[in-house]
Amino acid sequence: MNPSFEYSREAERPRSASRRMLADTVTVGGWTAAVKVAGAVKVILAARLFGAGDAMDAFLIAFLLPAFFIDLLAGPLDSALIPALIELRQAQGREAAEVLYQNVLAGAGAAFFLAAAAASALCGFILPLLAPGFGADKLALTRQLLLVMIAVVPLSGLAGTWRAVLNSEHQFAYSAAVPLLTPVASIVALLSVAKQSGIMALAVATLAGGALEAIAAGVGAKRAGYAILPRWAGVTTALRQVANQYAPLVAVTLVMTGTTLIDQGMAARLGSGSVADLSYGTRLLGVLIVIGPTAVGTAVLPHISVGAMLANPQTLRATLRSYGLAILALILPVTAALAYFSPLIIRILFQQGAFSEQATHVVSAVQQASLLQLPVAVLLALEIRLTSALKANHVLYRVAALSLALTFALDYVFMRWWGVVGIALAGAAIRLVSSLYLSCKISPFSAPDAGLTASQ
Repeated sequence: MNPSFEYSREAERPRSASRRMLADTVTVGGWTAAVKVAGAVKVILAARLFGAGDAMDAFLIAFLLPAFFIDLLAGPLDSALIPALIELRQAQGREAAEVLYQNVLAGAGAAFFLAAAAASALCGFILPLLAPGFGADKLALTRQLLLVMIAVVPLSGLAGTWRAVLNSEHQFAYSAAVPLLTPVASIVALLSVAKQSGIMALAVATLAGGALEAIAAGVGAKRAGYAILPRWAGVTTALRQVANQYAPLVAVTLVMTGTTLIDQGMAARLGSGSVADLSYGTRLLGVLIVIGPTAVGTAVLPHISVGAMLANPQTLRATLRSYGLAILALILPVTAALAYFSPLIIRILFQQGAFSEQATHVVSAVQQASLLQLPVAVLLALEIRLTSALKANHVLYRVAALSLALTFALDYVFMRWWGVVGIALAGAAIRLVSSLYLSCKISPFSAPDAGLTASQ
């Protein structure tokens, strides 16, 4: 099937295109929700087996570095690669797109391997900084767990590249189902061998899950007709364009990580329990962000990349408007319901033992404030993907700088007015300002007759 012909046919029917994007979003969101549920089951089983003791402490600290590199380096791959693949496939043919893909596969594999090697070499220095309260034996266990799991990083680079290829071919269901393998592997290990092997079984299962994800993604790319072996062709023009789009996305991801740390640091200034209140109150939002805005971004990017390439701003604008309204029609009632039932949710999930009624009141208020971010996060995800489709990711440097500055300023002001709830409200305000800024900078939202360009 020719994606260009398919989109051209739908270009005259924006509602049809938006319905298809909505269906793809539901598919990605459904599989992502399944991954989160499996992850929750894994956490529950691990808690029952290992409690909150030294073994679980060591595992969580050991996984910080792999998780950081995966989020920072693998997360932005699809946004940088998919528009370039689609453009090359339509303009120069599939062979040119495959050359770029194999080049990126080689580069990503090498870069992610170097990151893993650096983390392994420096873990003796880094781990004591991350866990200054760990004794010698606990640090040694943490180091062993890290050295087992760090290989997940290069595996994620390979899997991320193959999944980007699948998404560019609109094979969303298969791509979104692949991450289910890691929590399933962990659940199997926890149920079968964890009692005998201890926490190391969970680390090995994490590595095995990463390997299974890479294998499954590679099989999917092979079935889609792509070679699965990397082939370095040098720093080509196409590869340089992907790198230029990739770097701002990494910067934005790094800033997002940094703003979370700033929020926690600001909460620590408010007194005992404030950091915990913020953490508990924003946990639901974190899950919903992965299921909602992330699914939106994944599903729409291939569609709008073709639309941007065809340079039909009126049709693309109408399609995105129709899709955005449909998404908001789904998200707003869900957000309102969750906010209304927040006290009940917190009471059911947390209120027992040392978690008091007063804590439930504060945490539910934080959760209600944090949920205001969800609709804006959906729009922001859509705008960021449009930015990537237009190959205008340089604008994201400004968005990152703006978000970082606003986090310091609004956290400080809002927490003086509303305490820890103000930090959650500041997050909503920051996303809203970032969304408005980006919509002003990126056509076709800002320049109906100017074509598909980014404001400088």
